[in-house]
Amino acid sequence: MRLILLRHGRTGLPGCYVGSSDVPLSEEGRNQVLDLRPSLGAMQIDSLLVSPMLRCTETASLLGLGLPVQLDPDLREIDFGRWERKTFAEIEAQDPELVRHWAAGVDDFRFPEGETTAGFAGRVEAVKNRLLTSDAQTLLLVSHGGVIRALICALLGLSLEKYLLFQVAKGHYSTMELENGGGVLTGFNLGAVTK
Repeated sequence: MRLILLRHGRTGLPGCYVGSSDVPLSEEGRNQVLDLRPSLGAMQIDSLLVSPMLRCTETASLLGLGLPVQLDPDLREIDFGRWERKTFAEIEAQDPELVRHWAAGVDDFRFPEGETTAGFAGRVEAVKNRLLTSDAQTLLLVSHGGVIRALICALLGLSLEKYLLFQVAKGHYSTMELENGGGVLTGFNLGAVTK
């Protein structure tokens, strides 16, 4: 299977942690997605799997692929709890000790009033297993930066701690070939050709 991992377009909250906050695309984000239509439309996509968050459903709709949208709640971004819609500087000033625990990779870290890293990893693993048993030929998955990073790690056989090695750009896509229980990364942070 060819897997296309598309991160939703930009929102109006640059530099902020946006996980469970259900925000729409900005005008710039909508234009990013519209610019991708020709390249993604030429890829003979036969299956579309989408996070139920507004920024992802709006991204999928703007692509105009004419495919049924399969919403998958496991594709939601991690819930950052009270860190939602804040910058790293604001979070570090508010919760320096928790930031140190998070950076240290503490087992089963819980974002304050949010999700645990173990719960997030379990959701990503469930998605990975469904992808590996799918009979789609070319599947487009529309999701979030953290989910895409974690899926790339899972499919390449890397530990989840390595997910920050991949800086996934909004409004860009990466490609993988899946077979034999894993994947090969064939393209990363691809986007529309700029004029």
